[in-house]
Amino acid sequence: MEDSSGGCCTSKEEKDAADAARFGLPDPRELHDDPVLAGCCEEDLQNMRRAEALRTTLLAADRSTVRLKLQQQALHTPQQQQQQQQQWDPAMDDFDELDIDDDDAVLLELRQRRLSELQRQAAERQQQSSCGYGRVNALAPGGLLERLERLETPGAAAVTHLAVAGCEAGALLDEHLTCLAHRYPGTFFARVAVKRGEPLAARLKVEALPALVCFRAGTLVGRAPVSQFGPSGCLVEEEVTSYLRRLRVLREGPGVHADSMQDDDQEEEEEWKLKPCDLCGRRYPHEHVRAVYGTCHRRSSDGSGDDEVR
Repeated sequence: MEDSSGGCCTSKEEKDAADAARFGLPDPRELHDDPVLAGCCEEDLQNMRRAEALRTTLLAADRSTVRLKLQQQALHTPQQQQQQQQQWDPAMDDFDELDIDDDDAVLLELRQRRLSELQRQAAERQQQSSCGYGRVNALAPGGLLERLERLETPGAAAVTHLAVAGCEAGALLDEHLTCLAHRYPGTFFARVAVKRGEPLAARLKVEALPALVCFRAGTLVGRAPVSQFGPSGCLVEEEVTSYLRRLRVLREGPGVHADSMQDDDQEEEEEWKLKPCDLCGRRYPHEHVRAVYGTCHRRSSDGSGDDEVR
């Protein structure tokens, strides 16, 4: 009896030690000299075990995990899919019973077509991701132009941030370009850390840093300082997006031209680069209209307003 009880205690201690290591807690066997700390760690261990059991129960009843499994099937090869089908999954069986009838051949065919379409889209996304699409690529100043030349997509569009360390507006631009890279996977986004007097900036004829430089089909189509998109230390994301749309460099997919328009090789290099207004400093098309109320008021004071308004 003593041997069996000792074996049970040993197995319990080993289990507690394994769980504590898995949860990142101290080994209970090393806390015998500190009863207070041992009690706290024991309580934390029990709480984490209960939380893990609850999480496992919720995940088993969560339909979203089942849908994620279906989406992941699009990334697997047919052999892997056959192996997965041989493994019985109750949650998947419940999903099949709710969403599709095995006897309905039409729905089964539609499901297979949809799965094939997901596989094709997943393969395209993987290929584009391997080429640097869908994210902001950090490049060296000397490798930017060479990397742009190696873009395989015909008429490829690229957006490059010539970043300067310590610029708050540049950090905000990096965050916005990261969001645009996920939204427009057909555009190549890059970030190049440069310093004042960088030869790359002189080669691209960039007058002020940091700056945003855009390419289309290997040709420089736009360059703008980051200060153009907001006051000092700030960034107006809508102005950045509008600027990129005007240059037609935002592509939703490979080979898809923005706004379904063909590139015009004869257009000016920076057709949408607007200069600030001399009166108010705004950078979008607008007109200054003289107030009408002041003119009417002056006419009334002269006594000529009654004759004119009839």
